[in-house]
Amino acid sequence: MKRDKSNDETFLQLTNIVNNFKSTDENYLLSYPYFLNYFQNLESINLENLVIGISFTYSWMPTILKALNLKNTEEVLFILNEVKKGKLIDEQQLTTLKTTFNNSLVGTSKLLHFINPKQYAIWDSRVFRFLNDVEPHKYRLEKPRAYIEYLKLIEELKNEEPFTTFFELMKQKVGYDITEYRALELAFFKGTQFKINEPS
Repeated sequence: MKRDKSNDETFLQLTNIVNNFKSTDENYLLSYPYFLNYFQNLESINLENLVIGISFTYSWMPTILKALNLKNTEEVLFILNEVKKGKLIDEQQLTTLKTTFNNSLVGTSKLLHFINPKQYAIWDSRVFRFLNDVEPHKYRLEKPRAYIEYLKLIEELKNEEPFTTFFELMKQKVGYDITEYRALELAFFKGTQFKINEPS
């Protein structure tokens, strides 16, 4: 992922974001642990779990689930169970999931995160805007390659020295335990609110 700012600049921004973060203003934080628990409590993901999971995932989307393509159910379930086991999927597998779920990489990323929050992060237009300082036009936002690069960036940032302080403070602000990937993504998501002249 090509970015104009360094990791040091990013952490300066993240520090400002987390210092201003108020969990009481974020109603969606209430549902988050329940979504994670749903998949965590499953031994494996079947078709029923998939349908329920993508349905509650879309309660976090600005649009309804208009298209659920179940033609490749066996392959999709295999991929999702691999994700649950801790495997990182490739671009082709990501494209298969995107095609299944409303042709939306954003919706797919949320489902992946709910299944495996330690290795997958939510990806949306606000995250894209914060990281790239450009408008998240669909052709940019919906590229599977962009999401793979985003995960690599998160892995890189969580290994930086300033991350530990940021992470501990973010967990305190949220009020319950979250993963490193969630902490960074949540800060990216909130980040546009702290940029002058940018829409939130």
